[in-house]
This record gives sequence, C-alpha cells and structure tokens, in this order.
Amino acid sequence: MKQRLALAMVVLTMGGCGMFVAGKKNMNEKQGNNETSGGLAIDIVDNVNNELWRLHPALHYLKSELGGMAMAQGLYQGGDSTMKADAALFWQDIEQEYMTYEPNAAVIKALDSVLRVRTEAMAGRPSQIDLLMIGGNWCSDTRMGLPRLCKVLDVLMASTEGNVVRNREELEYAGAVIRMDYRRVNRDKKLIDGAFAGDLFFGGKSVVISRVPEVCVAHTWKSIPSIGGNPDVDFAAESVYVGSILETPQVSWEADLLALFRKH
Repeated sequence: MKQRLALAMVVLTMGGCGMFVAGKKNMNEKQGNNETSGGLAIDIVDNVNNELWRLHPALHYLKSELGGMAMAQGLYQGGDSTMKADAALFWQDIEQEYMTYEPNAAVIKALDSVLRVRTEAMAGRPSQIDLLMIGGNWCSDTRMGLPRLCKVLDVLMASTEGNVVRNREELEYAGAVIRMDYRRVNRDKKLIDGAFAGDLFFGGKSVVISRVPEVCVAHTWKSIPSIGGNPDVDFAAESVYVGSILETPQVSWEADLLALFRKH
C-alpha cells in the first residue's frame, strides 16, 4: 500500500488570519470535469472510485471543494472574482505543500494504535471523529496548514490495508469513521458558504472562531469517573467537542491530532 501511495504521489506532483462560524452544508457527489477559472485549468476529480481518490482522499476532498469555489459551482454559486481567485490560487498550490510535508512515522503508528484501541473499546457502537477545517483561501497559514493535515490523514489511511473511502467526505479507518468538513472565511472575517458569522455550534459546544486555520475535533468517546478514580471509555450518541488546533500546531499536525484523539 505504501508503495502505491508513493507512486501516486509522483503522479500528483507537477501570519494569523481570520474569524468565522457555520451551518452544515449538504455534500453531493459530482462527476469530474475540467474548466478554467482566471486562466487556471481546474480538473475536479470528485469520484471516490478513482484510484487517486482512494490513495489521497483527504487531499482530493479539499481539492474538489476548492475547485467548486474557484468556478462558483453548486453550493458556491455567486462568488465574486476575488473569492474565486483565492480558491484558484489555493487549488494551484495545494499539491506542492502536501507533497513536501512528511509526517512523523512513529506518530502515525501511534495514531493507528489509538484509533484501534478506541474502536475496540466502543464494542460495536459507532466510532466517529468529526474534523471541521476552518480556513481562508487567501490566508498563508491556511494554505500551508490544511494540505499538511490532509497529508497526515492520507498517510494514516495508507498505513494499513482495509481502510475505506466511504464517500467524498468520510474515511473509515480501523472501524472509525473520520468526517471532514471545510469552511472558509473572507478577508472581512465573515463566513462564506451560506451561513452567518458569529458563534459556531459544533460537537455540542458553541465555539467562537477568531483565527484561521482552525481544525476543530469532536468524537464519540468520552470519559466517566469509575471506582478507583481511573476513567473508563464511555459512548456518546453524538460527537462531543474535545478541542482544536489553532493557526499552527504546538508540535506538529500529526502530534497535535494524536493528543486530541486521545482526549475523552
């Protein structure tokens, strides 16, 4: 699997910003197409059965979102020229940042272990992680950070056999479903994509977003007190907010993500 990932990567190769809030958008399957925005040819591969989608699902999820924004298609109709140009530039740069980032192999292994332990502890109950990626396509931190996060998710997916791309925004890893959602803000720090700026309700918590990128994490395991004072893993019917990575990670994208996956 790792060899296939490396081969596909060869094929693919050719300061603080913002504030936001949200309402959920409906993700519909689209077919690949090739159009031009601002002189940039954008090839949207948005078919999860495509080989590159299976090997780089997080990258292609974000690329397909950016492609739709750059061409003002579907959910993104009506965007002005600046917003479209920002998305097109991010789309153009994303693969270079993705390719040059190398997640730490030991941390990837630890992520693998944590997800497997959590899934086993859930004893057949739904094991889900929600990743809300908030960014500004115009923001240099967003354009550096989110491709790196995508690389972490894709290397994790490729680290063992049997992981599944369920649909364009859901990855199934060792029985745990990881759901991705990308939201963007404009230069006036207002949410684009049909919602109002302000507080965001995510994972049962009202979250005020002040800077981007911010990657909020929620999942369905939580801790409860037990005899002896040691926490046991309990089940939450809905994903519960556990924290976020704001602007830049404290250690690395993979290490900070590991810390959030370990939280109850």
